[in-house]
Amino acid sequence: MAQTASPETAPIPPAAASPAVTTPASPAPGTTGSTTATTMLGATARILTVDALEDMDLVGADEKGIGDIEGVVENNTDKKQFVVIERGGFLGFGAKTITLPLENLAVQSERVTLHNMDVAQLDGLAEFRNDSNAFRDLDDSHQISVPQQ
Repeated sequence: MAQTASPETAPIPPAAASPAVTTPASPAPGTTGSTTATTMLGATARILTVDALEDMDLVGADEKGIGDIEGVVENNTDKKQFVVIERGGFLGFGAKTITLPLENLAVQSERVTLHNMDVAQLDGLAEFRNDSNAFRDLDDSHQISVPQQ
């Protein structure tokens, strides 16, 4: 009896099995700390330094200012990143500090827009406290990936 050879199939590389984001190691010389990356799923993200994000205006869907970006913190356990926002108050008095996951923001030109939330939901958030040191502050030169609109 003759045996026939079965056709060989090429293995699927691991990168094709899961989505990934390609990010540069550092911004190109002469840039302002901002680069664009595309994920394998086609979503676009903007790579910024924390300092560049802090310099942007934070607006709601109605284009009105909703607070000041004060920095970015990272959860020590799951490494999820959050934007620290100071909202309300007058001349620094009575302001409330809250955090939002980066995925709730979208970069559009040189401003950051609140995404998947409205101002009423922001007002209902608890004030951010890091008494238990569950978060670490990311320094100004740290690069973060923010969804781009």
